[in-house]
Amino acid sequence: MKETRSTTQPAGTMMQLLLTRLDQMASPVFLHREIETFPTAELAALVSEGLLRETSRATEIPRPSHLPVGGDLIVRQTSKGLFGVADEDDYFDPIPLAEDDVRQYEVSVPKLATRIRRENEINGTGSDNHNGLIPLGQKTIDALGTVDVYLSLPNEDESVLLSRCQRLERPAGSQRVILVTPRGVSVSPEGRRVLDSTGVVLVSLVEPATKGSLALNWSSIVSRPGIGLAEEYPKDRRIFQNQGRTWLVVYDGAPKSVGDMVGMTYIRQLLQNPGQDIHAATIRGTIGGEENTPTLGSAGDVLDAQALREYKDRISEIDEELAEADANHDLARKDSLNEEREALYAEVGRATGLHGKNREASSDRERARQSVSAAIHRALRAIKKEHEPLWQHLHNSLNIGEFLSYQPDQPTSWTT
Repeated sequence: MKETRSTTQPAGTMMQLLLTRLDQMASPVFLHREIETFPTAELAALVSEGLLRETSRATEIPRPSHLPVGGDLIVRQTSKGLFGVADEDDYFDPIPLAEDDVRQYEVSVPKLATRIRRENEINGTGSDNHNGLIPLGQKTIDALGTVDVYLSLPNEDESVLLSRCQRLERPAGSQRVILVTPRGVSVSPEGRRVLDSTGVVLVSLVEPATKGSLALNWSSIVSRPGIGLAEEYPKDRRIFQNQGRTWLVVYDGAPKSVGDMVGMTYIRQLLQNPGQDIHAATIRGTIGGEENTPTLGSAGDVLDAQALREYKDRISEIDEELAEADANHDLARKDSLNEEREALYAEVGRATGLHGKNREASSDRERARQSVSAAIHRALRAIKKEHEPLWQHLHNSLNIGEFLSYQPDQPTSWTT
């Protein structure tokens, strides 16, 4: 069945028309006659930013409104100009057409994703469509912390949307996921129960589109009943938990999300061993596992042959994971992997000489101290930005140096 396009202008803005069509089909095309009744400046602005771009001429069009009622026209280019013919028409008496009759535009989804990010301060890149889900990136929201934001296109019905929400499902108590849809989808009571169980928050571009914008009202979004996470945790609950690209941190009843980085892993190890002094080299060994912890001293090899092989194997694994993160436009994961790879390269470089011979470990204790301390301080700065009460607690309770420890004023247990 061939697709037909309405030539009647819908109420609202051209942006609303674009979003409506994107919600219905993956690659919509608009005839010039379909959008020429909108203000010229509106079309010019969308074309200028590349959100709409002119594509090849239409090969079949709805019969122009000034002609008698009839079927769609097949477009023919002849030496005498453009003509259209329908099945019931006399093929030897074709209908003359103008360029505007066959001019058409397609929507650039990459440009749409870029504009949504820009107008909503979302940190991300790319526009790959993963079976209807386009990762837009991450946004920091005061009430929720750092959340992942996705765009869902197209949205044929409730079942399709709920299936995507289930793919994005997060563990109970973790940070929310924001799923943006062009127009919004009506969800049944049964569907609402499924949606609530996933932790996904649906938001629609339909309201800002009435003004030609894509800037969402985030204050309104986070004020919805059940969206905020602060009331889900008792005051004495402590969580410091890795969730892939982010960490869920809960302190004093307030949950926040912090980006993944090596220093967060170091802090977690200290929280898991309260009151214990742990050497910086042991802490640093958590990057690749305990078996990769270098033996340090004032003499002897920094790394033995087996440890060096394991370091190099891990570097090869990181290269593969980086390629996967790059394909998925996972910026937070890439940053974490790059930081880990740099640390491992530095370790291997310090451990080997010009001809691959192991160096002596005369100053490796100091290098370990500097590396771990710097990573933890970077993580503390990130925590302070998202959760100042937790930062204050860690600032007062962590001892950072060659030996590190977590020494809270009173016994404190953590879920890690």
